[in-house]
Amino acid sequence: MKIKFLFLSLFLVTWVEAKPQVLTIDEMIEMSLTHSPDIDIGRLDFKAAQERIKFAEGSYLPRLDVKVSSGKQYAKLRHQSGGNIDTLKGALGASQLLYDFGKTAGRVMGSTEEALALEAQMQQIISDKIFLVKQSYYNILKTKSIIDVQVKNVTLQKQQLKRAQKYLEAGIKTIIDVSDAQVQVEQAQLDLKNAKYDLELKRAVLEEVLGYVPYNDNYVVYSQKLNMQDISKTLPRVNTSLHQLELYAYKHRYVLSASEYYVRGAESNVNVSSSEYYPTLSLNGNYEAQHVDSSALMITPERQGEISVNMSWNIFSGYQTDASVQEAKIGVLKAFSQVQSITLAIKRDVLESHISVRKSRDNVVLSESISKASLKKFEQAEKRYANELSDYVELQDAQQGYITSLSEVVKAYYDYFIAMAKLDHAIGK
Repeated sequence: MKIKFLFLSLFLVTWVEAKPQVLTIDEMIEMSLTHSPDIDIGRLDFKAAQERIKFAEGSYLPRLDVKVSSGKQYAKLRHQSGGNIDTLKGALGASQLLYDFGKTAGRVMGSTEEALALEAQMQQIISDKIFLVKQSYYNILKTKSIIDVQVKNVTLQKQQLKRAQKYLEAGIKTIIDVSDAQVQVEQAQLDLKNAKYDLELKRAVLEEVLGYVPYNDNYVVYSQKLNMQDISKTLPRVNTSLHQLELYAYKHRYVLSASEYYVRGAESNVNVSSSEYYPTLSLNGNYEAQHVDSSALMITPERQGEISVNMSWNIFSGYQTDASVQEAKIGVLKAFSQVQSITLAIKRDVLESHISVRKSRDNVVLSESISKASLKKFEQAEKRYANELSDYVELQDAQQGYITSLSEVVKAYYDYFIAMAKLDHAIGK
């Protein structure tokens, strides 16, 4: 009894481990945000920028330097013989920036704006990643539904083959109909296999987007059985006007925010370069102590210190400052142009996405209508063929038209949701 129980337990454990994990769209998005290398790169760029802010702010704080040296020194005074002196020196230096006409402030501001821009870029990478996950997800659902259509096609073709064989045995039809039916069965099976291969490729694309292979490839994407009856009535609608969508995009697209931060950073660089025209004031202090040989006590102090206010002013730098200022101003103009370019690109992106949603919806409605008409035509062709009013070619054309129309409905349906995801991405939602 114990052996049977142990065997049953092992079987259940193995079955649970072998059962594929079902992944929802939300789980896949969370995985992509955790494992994607490109998001990690954006996050590390932002952290590095934060460290550059600390580096720039360090100029506001006092600077302390300690110096220790030990060795021998040769000294010779006039009318005296020379000799070696043992030296042991320790020095402490301190300096504090007093005023530099905005140079340090400009550097801190520039570093801050750069960090904000990189943070916005990181958020844009996350937004891009979410869209790619949604796109890959709906492409997988589309392919799985096409597989269902192809399975139905194989079933219909096998039914036609059996019917043709029965008609041949009854002497109603010729063997050519059976041969044609066998060819169509093989073709349908080939189309089914190709659809399954396409699903494997779509899974590989999803795994690339996620940044890793979930559950060691033992997973399935969550999906529901697609109800083909009046499928167009289940589509969500976009009730927001194009103008409102554009305004929303201008406020929420991270790529535009990043470009605006870069403008302010470029303006800070102008202030930094312009401050080179003015002096820098600093407070400096030094204290030095050293061990002195008895032979050098009269000429070398054991302790000495100094405190002073220093001014450093470069009067002429060979036009380097002028060139630096002009380059910084050009950088501002370039940054403004980049903002304008991105704004226009966002406007076009929103328009294209909005048109794509409307177009995809029309495609679903029309494809559904064609599918219904194709089904009626196929049913009529079956009756005509059974009553010897048409040949097998007409029947196959009607059946293939019906299968093709079903595939087009499936493609249009999921393309609509991809278009919706693209619109959300275009407006920064």
